[in-house]
Amino acid sequence: MVLRVLLAGGPTSVHSRIGELFESAPDMQIVAAAESGVESVRLVHDLHPDVVLIYALSEGMDGVEIARQIVGSGELSDVHTLMLADSAADDSVLGALNSGVRGFLEKDAQSETLVEATRAVARGEAHLSPAATRCVLDKLFPFMLSGSADDIAQLWSELTPREREVVSLAALGLDNKAISSRLVVSHFTVKTHISRAMAKLNVRSRAQLVAEVHRSGLVRKRGGG
Repeated sequence: MVLRVLLAGGPTSVHSRIGELFESAPDMQIVAAAESGVESVRLVHDLHPDVVLIYALSEGMDGVEIARQIVGSGELSDVHTLMLADSAADDSVLGALNSGVRGFLEKDAQSETLVEATRAVARGEAHLSPAATRCVLDKLFPFMLSGSADDIAQLWSELTPREREVVSLAALGLDNKAISSRLVVSHFTVKTHISRAMAKLNVRSRAQLVAEVHRSGLVRKRGGG
């Protein structure tokens, strides 16, 4: 199945770069691109693409409003949206998610990241960049693992190398099945590592565990995944 993608808003330079990135993906087809927000919304109604990549800083109508008009239209209920922004600033991320988009990436994301994010959004899944995820989790869990930097480092040092690897992948949005496939271990083994890490860090949910992985810098230390 070929995913039909529409580029909404943003300059021609951004459209050209994305077009070049998608050339290596045989399951992607860019059906249209428009710099104007108004024109973008019109094209989405006319062409009904599978995914709309929305540039946050669009001409005449910003990306958040473009997303709201698409997501809020009953005629476009099966069209999925992914926001591209210059950076993952708090207002950009939260504004985008409040508009109903399924994903958020920085516009200079690597080609494989953008392609995978588009596929994930087309499946109805959410996909956030590590920076956007940290922004959201900081809002959800602002006060956790209180203590000095040395205390927090000591807690993380209690995790085994495999436990740190598993929770880092979880923090990048992979579920247990995907982690087990990536590491070539059983689903039960992944679940065990997650449970042990939660116990060692004294957190009560997977969401809290993921929040602390990002806040600790563990993902960044691993090169962002």
